[in-house]
Amino acid sequence: MEERIDALIKSYQNDMIESLESLVKIPSVLSPENAEEGAPFGQEIRNALNELIKLAEKLGFEVRDYDGYATVVDFGIKGKEIGILSHIDVVPPGNGWSKQPFVPEIENGKMYGRGTIDDKGPLVAALYAMKAVKESGLPIKNHVRHIIGCDEETGHRCIKYYLTKEKGPDLGFSPDGMFSVIHAEKGILRFQIETERELPNPTELCVTRITGGTVVNAVPNIAEVWIGGPREQLEEIYKKFQEKIPGGTAKIGEGNLYLAFPGVSAHAMQPWLGENAILSMLRFLKDLPFADDKTREYFKNLDALFGDGWEGRNLGIACEDQLSGKLSMNLGILNVEEKHSELKVDIRCPVHVDLDTVWKTICLTCEKYGFRPEYWQKRPPLYVPKDAQLVQILLDVYEDVTGTREEAITIGGGTYCRDVENFVSFGPVFPGEPELAHQADEFIDLNELMQCARLYAQALYQLLQVD
Repeated sequence: MEERIDALIKSYQNDMIESLESLVKIPSVLSPENAEEGAPFGQEIRNALNELIKLAEKLGFEVRDYDGYATVVDFGIKGKEIGILSHIDVVPPGNGWSKQPFVPEIENGKMYGRGTIDDKGPLVAALYAMKAVKESGLPIKNHVRHIIGCDEETGHRCIKYYLTKEKGPDLGFSPDGMFSVIHAEKGILRFQIETERELPNPTELCVTRITGGTVVNAVPNIAEVWIGGPREQLEEIYKKFQEKIPGGTAKIGEGNLYLAFPGVSAHAMQPWLGENAILSMLRFLKDLPFADDKTREYFKNLDALFGDGWEGRNLGIACEDQLSGKLSMNLGILNVEEKHSELKVDIRCPVHVDLDTVWKTICLTCEKYGFRPEYWQKRPPLYVPKDAQLVQILLDVYEDVTGTREEAITIGGGTYCRDVENFVSFGPVFPGEPELAHQADEFIDLNELMQCARLYAQALYQLLQVD
């Protein structure tokens, strides 16, 4: 370990905490309704980017903005381009918070707030890691380009735009996953099913509205349904709900019934860690005696396709490989309005399984039930061999700083690494720690934030010596 760099990192602790607080305060969630030139993903993301630019310039770096899609922070001018890929956008807060998601709060050595672990905390750690290497004055052969994107959570349009303007770095890492080193990521397939329906008759038993989930890459922790119809029938459903759905919420009025199905949030790459509120709702609705045949058929068919859980067996796509494990599925969004319904599904496909084959199977199965799925995102898997130079350097750094030798791992998540060649994820979640991204009461342990910065600084220094 380079002791001079490590000492500098330790001296930055207070500054790092203040910098992270300033970024977490900004609700940098995608808002296309107020997008404009220079702010293609909305004003709040633009505001967060401006705060980041101010911070990077204060730390003494050269900064260049790419039309609000991405910003780069540079150090050095020669040799190979060593890249860092971070992002400033966050998913919506969702439900279930005991704290204010955009009011950073430190409690028991942890900073709570949306983005603390995904990805503003790691971004700050990487930025100060650059500062430590720069201020150390140690000789380097290469240069660093830290690319901060603005659309990681909703499609990677930011990096795609950047790569139309510049070539990708020669090699590098993204602080947006898990330690030790993620050398493989599952393929990602996201699709939707939209249907039109007849305007419901509120004098008969009918569904007037459903709201379930906010983003496709998170297990929904609540699903809400509004039901209209005769009082007698609504009372029967009310009683059935109270018996079968512990922890749910039910409110009955004259001619209407509101039901809220509880779930447990989790990242879509690990849906088995959560409880999908939409699936719970479908299991309940499929047996109700709705007046309209098409409504009854709709819920029975959705339950038949998705109600068996996260492995995709009913869809006919259950599979696995030795490297990355089982395929996983998350029904992340279901919205039903007066004349229109929409659902969105996230699939994480094993590295060595063909995405096109999976998609053909989904289409054939859905068509048997009268649905026509459409995909809007299909991203191939990432695979960097364990014996690659990049992987081995990062594993060595991890052992040097932590005193523990770990093996490279695979995940179901999707990072920027698959958008460029010769990139892997490196932290910030340590082995044995919970995955808090996209969940309520997201936090980063401040000791682990500092440990991340130490690891990133040592990793950068080693990569800056690569021939």
